[in-house]
Amino acid sequence: MDLFLVARPTGRLLSLAAEVQETLNKRYKLYAGPLPPLHLTLARMQFLDTRERALVLERIAEAARKRGPFRMQAHGYLSFGPPHLAIGAAVVGDEYLFCLRADLVAHLAEQLVVLPNDYWKPHITLVSATHGRAWSEQEWKAAYHEVLGYDLQAECSVEELELWYPQYDPSVRMLAKFRLGVGLVELLDQGDEHEAGG
Repeated sequence: MDLFLVARPTGRLLSLAAEVQETLNKRYKLYAGPLPPLHLTLARMQFLDTRERALVLERIAEAARKRGPFRMQAHGYLSFGPPHLAIGAAVVGDEYLFCLRADLVAHLAEQLVVLPNDYWKPHITLVSATHGRAWSEQEWKAAYHEVLGYDLQAECSVEELELWYPQYDPSVRMLAKFRLGVGLVELLDQGDEHEAGG
């Protein structure tokens, strides 16, 4: 099963990104149900059983303890071609963010999902063919040019990371929360993980 470690935007960054997401969805009718939750994915992991899941929780907790809260800044947009046909808010990849990502890569080595030639570009996905309807490349290109007319420049403070399952309809299914500088603070899906501490 896949898990995603994410940071959620808040405040002005969240409201601006949500406004652009809604505008694009109304125009291109990509999502029939709830809009995908806005987030920055820091790592995608896979686990096979409860033992591996406990290991993922422990290793993320270790990485989270090493780093304090940070400012997430978004400036402009990124587009991702086939098969994703996605448009995202470009998150500024500062030293803190890349060090946090490096810590996660080091701690999650065998559980981390890394695709060939997959250079991490920090972003908040606004719209994508992955969870929405299959839109054409022409629509995607037109939407990207349209979105460049919306000024998206904002930042927010991030104090917590969340571990999500892939499903979000009708809402996010969360496994755990981690506080930066502290570690695991909330385990929402107990399963057989009573021994997983932070």
